[in-house]
Amino acid sequence: MEKELAKVKRLGRVNGISNYLYVMPALIMVLVFLIAPVIFVIYASFTDWDLLHPMNFVGLKNYINIFKDPNLLVSTRNTLLWVVIILLVPMLLGLILAVFIKNVWFSNQIKSIFYIPLAMSGAGIGIIWNWIFSRTGLLNSVLISLGVLVAPKSWLLSSPQNTLAMAVAATWQVTGLNMILFLMGLQDIQPEVLEAAKIDGANEWKTFTKIILPLLKPITTVVIILNIIGSFKIFDIIWVMTAGGPARSSETLAVSMYKESFSLYRMGYGSAIAVLLSIIVFAVGIGYLRIVGREK
Repeated sequence: MEKELAKVKRLGRVNGISNYLYVMPALIMVLVFLIAPVIFVIYASFTDWDLLHPMNFVGLKNYINIFKDPNLLVSTRNTLLWVVIILLVPMLLGLILAVFIKNVWFSNQIKSIFYIPLAMSGAGIGIIWNWIFSRTGLLNSVLISLGVLVAPKSWLLSSPQNTLAMAVAATWQVTGLNMILFLMGLQDIQPEVLEAAKIDGANEWKTFTKIILPLLKPITTVVIILNIIGSFKIFDIIWVMTAGGPARSSETLAVSMYKESFSLYRMGYGSAIAVLLSIIVFAVGIGYLRIVGREK
């Protein structure tokens, strides 16, 4: 009996070890490709590393320079502008489209049309809209044909006009995802609730504002968080359309981080921008979730 108990204990230990072995590959991947790079970037942010020479510890110098750098002030302004635009326009359009197509018979076709841009890469979208906003592109051709413009206009060569133009491209890409998410929320609303509102005499507007919108609050929270994170880290569309120009006037923090690190070879400074950007995104996300939690 004692031998059998000992055998069972040994098998239990072996099974326990084997369970840990199953998760070891995933754990190693997380350590190597997530945790280790994060630690390395944080350390690099306290150095003046330029990729060519050994790291030299400079303390908080990079972080102090961020608040003195006029280019970073412009990047911060543009980033905040991106956040406001992406929070308002694609989110509102996604909600309107979701409400509109929920009960129409050709909703699947509309969903496919608006979801196609999401399946495209940001670089591809940047190329398309760069042609649309170019001097010989579609927008100038249409406006000149309608008599709105006399001569073609350079839409991407002045600030903040270039930022607004690129935000249109991002809106085209993001609206489809917001629409799908809001559709998921609308489908979760029980028809009996809407029927009860109609029986009580509520019109369409009151039903939407007093019943549908409050019930969409959980999915709205998800949409807001995704849009905030996406607007802070947007890079590919900007890089393809203007590369942050002219004269770094359309850079965001993500573009400044890349340019400082890999174009100007100031890896330490670029790492400090990356750390600051991560802290901002984390703080905004957690702050919004806490506000939502208090309301609940």
